[in-house]
Amino acid sequence: MNLKQIIKKTSLFQNIDMDILEQLISQGHQKIYAKGRDLFVMGDQADAFFIILEGWVKLYRSTREGEEMIIHVFGPGEEFAEAAIFNDSRIYPANAQAIENVTVLEIPRSFFIQQIEEDSRFALRMLGAIAMRQHYLVQQLEQVTTRSAPQRIGAFLIRFCRREKQATEGWLVDLPYDKSIISTRLNIKPETFSRALAKLEPYGVKVNDGHIIIEDMGKLIEFCDLSSQETPC
Repeated sequence: MNLKQIIKKTSLFQNIDMDILEQLISQGHQKIYAKGRDLFVMGDQADAFFIILEGWVKLYRSTREGEEMIIHVFGPGEEFAEAAIFNDSRIYPANAQAIENVTVLEIPRSFFIQQIEEDSRFALRMLGAIAMRQHYLVQQLEQVTTRSAPQRIGAFLIRFCRREKQATEGWLVDLPYDKSIISTRLNIKPETFSRALAKLEPYGVKVNDGHIIIEDMGKLIEFCDLSSQETPC
């Protein structure tokens, strides 16, 4: 997938005009961050937002007790930090760190603001994209607060299952990043992750030699109490 195709996957730029897309690419800067490196930290000047081209980035804050609270994890074809550039203080309200080697396209705030001022359609798309992101975060908060650990894991597996069904066994799930990060994101203690995963076996989830397969998608969706918008497979 080339750079233009990745950018057009994002919720913000999926309907972007080709001339603006060309400008965005020319104004943006591709950067590579090694695993564990910060893209920005809470309090930094919010002078850009990012589109992930490859790899994964976690957005997080640290509690007073020193524990890490993951707000969201972003992957290829997703944009993040676009809302921060509109804060009155113009600072990033959280930290962003590469959880594996990551390549991003960094878009300057000045270019973004210019497009909003000159193109009302672009401004409306931006508002729609931010509203969709807020809706998704509310859904995630609901999952963490109202669903059991097995249900949270089940919903996560459904989101990241391969779209095509495997002919003989079911849907294969490739965990996108480390289990410890998944646990923190889902508000599950890392030491209980495997036990909670095992509780999904009656609902069609099979773990075999480190591979996770959803044998009965309908049963798992029903157990996790998911809406159609939450079931990409």
